[in-house]
Amino acid sequence: MRAVAMASLLMLSACGSKEKAEEQPVAATPSPTGPHLGDVSLDQPLRATDNALTWSLEVAPGSITLTRFAGRGSEGSVTQFYPVSPKLEDGKAVWSTRDTAGTPVTITFTNTHCTEGGDPAIDRPLTADMKIGDKLFHGCAGARPADGLNTQPLTEPGNLADNAAAADNVVDSVTNGH
Repeated sequence: MRAVAMASLLMLSACGSKEKAEEQPVAATPSPTGPHLGDVSLDQPLRATDNALTWSLEVAPGSITLTRFAGRGSEGSVTQFYPVSPKLEDGKAVWSTRDTAGTPVTITFTNTHCTEGGDPAIDRPLTADMKIGDKLFHGCAGARPADGLNTQPLTEPGNLADNAAAADNVVDSVTNGH
């Protein structure tokens, strides 16, 4: 019996497709770039803020965190949302989630250029809308800066020496003032 089983396996392994390898259908390969909204990769940490910088939303793979700053009743509060993947539709990325208290949260980034007011104004590639229960938030979004700050860099190309000298003068004036 064992010999018959072995012979059957050998016969099956000898049978092969008569199609040539180049005629075989090619399997689809996933995109190496991941999901995007316009030029913004949704696989990287993102940040949304309002024009007055009273809140900041950090959306990254595996975490969604809202920080509310001084004013508007929630000074210094940090709220975690359950991490979910966005759904992409019609130039929008939509995260539908909840906070830890179970309140429904909808975060929508739209592929529409946005400018945060202030001096200097900071341009962001996306518009952000967030709804937590019945509260609405509106702001601008984009990739989270590598330094984690919400400001423009202090240095501009060609002015490194001037900026270093200005920084030394500030340190000197603070040190000498004490």
